[in-house]
Amino acid sequence: MDTLFDVTLTQEQHELLAAIAHPWLATGEWPLWAAVQHPYDLRGQDADVILNSLPRVGIEGPFAAGYGFVFHPRPHVGPRDRVRLTVAASLVLPEVRMMAGEPFVTALRHMIDLYASRTVTDDAPKIILRSSELAAAHPEFKPWFIQVLPGLLSHEPAISTSGVGLGDGRWEREVTRSVMKYMGVDTVEDYIKKTTEIVTANAAQVAPGPAGVAEPQVSPPGRGPYVDLALLDELEKATQTSRWKLHKLIDMCRELNDTYARGNPYASASLIRAILDHIPPVFGHQDFKQVAAQHSFATQRTDKAHAQRLAAFKDIAHDGLHRPISAVSVATIGMDDLEAPVRLNAILHELARHL
Repeated sequence: MDTLFDVTLTQEQHELLAAIAHPWLATGEWPLWAAVQHPYDLRGQDADVILNSLPRVGIEGPFAAGYGFVFHPRPHVGPRDRVRLTVAASLVLPEVRMMAGEPFVTALRHMIDLYASRTVTDDAPKIILRSSELAAAHPEFKPWFIQVLPGLLSHEPAISTSGVGLGDGRWEREVTRSVMKYMGVDTVEDYIKKTTEIVTANAAQVAPGPAGVAEPQVSPPGRGPYVDLALLDELEKATQTSRWKLHKLIDMCRELNDTYARGNPYASASLIRAILDHIPPVFGHQDFKQVAAQHSFATQRTDKAHAQRLAAFKDIAHDGLHRPISAVSVATIGMDDLEAPVRLNAILHELARHL
């Protein structure tokens, strides 16, 4: 599909989008997929089939190479996953347009102004969007929108931001050069059109066909995200109260999900290793081998075994990163050499418990 404009949704598709939207519009929290599924199960319908039938531009796989009305782990969604709407849903749900889409475009223009007016020097600080300053600059924004904006920014494919929560609902997000692609965007339609252009171009670069046409790449059956999306939601919430700065960890987890979906073993192994190197201070240790050997896990026997396997896996990642080229055959690694996602998810759940 080349565009999300002028699509005609079935009644079932429209009702599913509304079922996802209504809890979010009321509370600012996306519903668990199990909660969305349940009424459909009672009616003998399959919500998963309807979800995967929704229109989409670009391709499956990399986050920034596809766009639709929803963001979710395609094609397999777990009951504890949270399926999110994108700004594109403004095209088909007027209430989403009014409460989220139009304010989002105004906030984006504010971010563009911040970045465009920056001072370019060797020691210039990062450009930071602060919730308190945004609310002061735009008193028309409802507190609900200020609350949900970081989540919207995190799941729009062409905008690169990271940030932290400061407690009491306050937050900060870094404004990067990615917003400058949206110079001149004034309406929701402008934003969706530009995003569609960007993801379509990205898709063509990821999977060019013989005539330069993108060929869809679908993750192998059963391969969902490496890091559970519900767990990423937990980590996002933890940024609101934790003394630890989690934005780098969350960004690495998202990048791991993207590269895992694309079937890139070296990049995936490198990111797993980077995450294991990044998190030990939360557990009070200097490196992950100490975590595996000394930490008392909530589920001691099982999670300790997961940690020990991951500690040993670092040797495989090290091999992929540092084995030099040779005139003789060199051992390679493949997707089957990666540790099962359950192991890293167990450790990150333990980390979230500590936070």
